[in-house]
Amino acid sequence: MKTEIDKRQQRDSFRVKAILEYVVEALNNNTSDFLPYMNEVISISKKTNYKRGLQKGFMIGQIYFSDRGDYEKAFLYADSAFSALKNDTSLKARQSTGHLYNNIAGDYFKLGDYEKAIDNFTLSARIFEPMDHPFLATVYSNLAEIYEKIHDASKAIEYDKKAIAIAEKSQNDRSLAARLLNYSMRLINQKAFTQAAPVLKRAEPIIMKLENTSYLQQFYYTGAYLDENNKDYHKAVAHYKKALGYATLNEDVYQKTNILEALSDCLIRMNRMKEAKSYLDTLLLLSNGHDLKAARRNAYVNLVKWHEQNGDYKNANLYLQKTLALNDSLFSEESKEKIAGLEVRYNVEKKEQEINGLKAEANIQSLTIRQKNTLNYILIGGAITLLIISSLSYRSYKQKQKLQQQRITELETEKQLSAIEAVLKGEEQERTRLAKDLHDGLGGMLSGIKYAFSAMKGNLIMTPENHQAFERSMDMLDSSILEMRRVAHNMMPEALVKFGLDTALKDYCHDINQSGALHVSYQSIGLANGNPAQTVAITIYRIVQELITNTLKHAGAKTAIIQVTETEGILSVTVEDDGKGFDARILERSKGMGWTSIQHRVDFLKGKLDIHSAPDKGTSVYIEFNV
Repeated sequence: MKTEIDKRQQRDSFRVKAILEYVVEALNNNTSDFLPYMNEVISISKKTNYKRGLQKGFMIGQIYFSDRGDYEKAFLYADSAFSALKNDTSLKARQSTGHLYNNIAGDYFKLGDYEKAIDNFTLSARIFEPMDHPFLATVYSNLAEIYEKIHDASKAIEYDKKAIAIAEKSQNDRSLAARLLNYSMRLINQKAFTQAAPVLKRAEPIIMKLENTSYLQQFYYTGAYLDENNKDYHKAVAHYKKALGYATLNEDVYQKTNILEALSDCLIRMNRMKEAKSYLDTLLLLSNGHDLKAARRNAYVNLVKWHEQNGDYKNANLYLQKTLALNDSLFSEESKEKIAGLEVRYNVEKKEQEINGLKAEANIQSLTIRQKNTLNYILIGGAITLLIISSLSYRSYKQKQKLQQQRITELETEKQLSAIEAVLKGEEQERTRLAKDLHDGLGGMLSGIKYAFSAMKGNLIMTPENHQAFERSMDMLDSSILEMRRVAHNMMPEALVKFGLDTALKDYCHDINQSGALHVSYQSIGLANGNPAQTVAITIYRIVQELITNTLKHAGAKTAIIQVTETEGILSVTVEDDGKGFDARILERSKGMGWTSIQHRVDFLKGKLDIHSAPDKGTSVYIEFNV
C-alpha cells in the first residue's frame, strides 16, 4: 500500500483515498506517523473540494493530537470535522459522526470530565444503535469503564454485558475476546472472583484460536490474579511468567513492568527470595531505563518487603525512604496534570463561548452592513483588499527572511556534522589500519622471533643462570605478544566487525570484569534480533568504551551497569555507576578530549544525551538515537 502511494504522486482524490486506506490499515497502532499524511489529506481535499477527504483528515488530526495529550488542538480538529460532516446525510458521514463523538468522549474521560464523556459516548451510541452497528460494542465497553471510574458498579456491569452481546451478534472473535477480557478484569477489580473465573474460561478458546500476543498476555495476567486469590501461588507464577513472555514479545514495556511487579510480589510470598530478587532487579532496570516512575515505586515497595523478609532492616528502611520520596514526586506530578487538565477544560469552554459570541456579533454586523449603500461596499471592500495585499506582502517578506535564516542555520549545521563525520571516519580508518599492522605485521614478527628462539634453545648449551635468563626473556616475549594483541583488539575489536554490537559489548564487559578493576553488568533488549549498521555500531561502541574509561579513571566506582535497548527504531544506551559522582554543570565548560569525543559522536548520530550526577551519588548517562 505504501508503494502504491509513493508511485501515485498526482495530488487528487485517488491519492487521498490511498493514503486514508494506508493510515487505517497500517498506522492505527502507532499514530505518531499520522502527521504528514493528515496534513497532505487536508491540503489535497481543500484544493480539490473533496468533502470526504476533508472529513477524514480532520478526524485523523483529532486522533493524532489526542494521543499526544494536546487536547485543545484535538478539540479544534474535532470542531472542524463536525463542520465538514454537517448537512452530509450519507451513511458514511453518520458513521464518522458516531466515531467522532466516541473519540472526543475519550478526551473528556482523560481530562476527568466524566459527565461530558458520558454525554458524548451516549450521542455516539444513539447514532450506531439504529444501525445495529458492531462498533457499539466498543462504545458500551467505554461507558462501562467510566461507570467503574465513578464507582457505579451495576451500570458498569450492565454496559459490559451489552458490549459482549453486540460482539457475539457480530461474530467478531477479536471484539468478543477484548470484551470478555475487559469484563473479567472489571469483576476482579470488584473482588467478584467467582464470577470472573467462568468469564475468563469462556474467553480462553477464542484467544487461543486468535493467537494474538496482546490478548494472550492479558489472558495469562488476569488468570494469575485468579490463581493468587485461590492461594495457588505455583500456578500464578507460571501464568505470570507466560504473560511476561508475551509482553516481551510485544515489546510492551509498560505491561512488562506491571507483570514483573506482580510476579516478584508473588515469589516473595512463596519465600522464593533469590528468584524474586532477580525479577525485582529487572523491574528496577526497566523502570529506570524508561523513566517509569510508578513502576520504580512498585519496585521499591517490593524491595522493602524483600529486605524485611530477609531480616535486612537497614536496606528495608532505605527503600522505604525512596518509596516515600517517589510518592511525593508522583503526587506532585499528578497534581500538575490535574491542574493542566482543568486549564484545558476551561480553555475549551472559553473557546466555545467565544465562538457563540462571534456568531452573535456576526449576525449584528450582517444586519448593519445590509443598511449600507453600494458606495460603502466599494470603499470598505477596497480598503480591506488593500490591507490584505499589504499584509500578505509583509508576511511573504518576513517568511522569506525566516526561510533564508533557517537555511543558513541548516547549512552551518550540515557543515559541522560533515566535519565531525570526516574526523570520526578518519579516526576509525586509522585505528583499523594500525590494528591490522600491529596484529599482522608486528604480531607476526614477534611470533616468528619466539619460534626462532624456541628452535635455537635445543641447540644451545647454557649454564643454569643463562638458562633461567633465557626463560625469563621468553616469558617477556609472550607478555609482549599478548599486550600487542590487547592493544590491537582495543583499537578495533574483531567481535564488533564479525558479530555486531551486542556481542562486542558483551566481550568488552567480560574483559573489564576479568581485569577486576570494575564489576560491569550488561543487559541488551531488542539487539539480538538485528544489529545496527556498522558505522552506528562502531560509534556506539566507542561511546560506551569512553564512558567506562572515564568511570575507571575518575569515579572510584565498584560496580557499573550498561543497558542497550532498541525499540521501534529508537536505540537507547544507559551507563550508570556507583562512584563518587561530580557536579554535572562542569561539563558545560569541560575541554577534556574524552567528553568532547563522546559529544561529537552523539552529534554525529544526531542523538540526544542526558547526564545526571552529583557528589557521592554516582553518575547516570542516557543517550538516545534514531536508527
